[in-house]
Amino acid sequence: MIYLRLGRHALGICAAVVLLAGCGGSQAQIAPVATSGVHAATSYNHCPELPGGTGILPDGDFHQGTNWESQVPLYHKGQVFAPYWDVTKKSINFNGSTWGDVDGLCTVDLDGNVPGAIATSAFSTKPGASYTVSFILSGNGYGPPTIKTMKVSVAHQFASYTWNISGGNDALNGDWQAETWEFRATGRSSVLNFASEDPKGSIWGAVIAGISVTKN
Repeated sequence: MIYLRLGRHALGICAAVVLLAGCGGSQAQIAPVATSGVHAATSYNHCPELPGGTGILPDGDFHQGTNWESQVPLYHKGQVFAPYWDVTKKSINFNGSTWGDVDGLCTVDLDGNVPGAIATSAFSTKPGASYTVSFILSGNGYGPPTIKTMKVSVAHQFASYTWNISGGNDALNGDWQAETWEFRATGRSSVLNFASEDPKGSIWGAVIAGISVTKN
């Protein structure tokens, strides 16, 4: 989908784990224009980097990927949308940094034209060691469900998160929350997964960005 925006005052929720920049901005919503596929990247730059880095993840902020700015190209299962990241279920939207205001970062809407999922490439871990996953969570406020639900998982360990878009509390208005979750590695490498748990047919899902993994 491609979204067009006009100016409107919006207040953001500032939260920090490894984030140094503030939040907030101005946005307004008008009807989305449906599109599909990926556009030529010749006139685009890379996504912004997360202040403080992404720990042992090589590209947790998608900074090696194309910054589509206000565009949100659709990626399907099996496609790589940024280095070290691929779609593992159905489809997702990879949002440019000027779509919404999620601390100025590129984001992933886990509901593409249906609820989807993404995963990292395998990264090195020490068996038995504890790790902390940090990420930014928000929601796409263009439509239902009101409560967006997603799951983060590694090696059969998981946690579910929800985001309520009531009252304009969404990525389009600069509202987001920093989240953390811990897992224990079971092998010398691990894969981090994010999956939508929204109802079948949902096309506006949980929005994630700024992902990092650090050893405790």
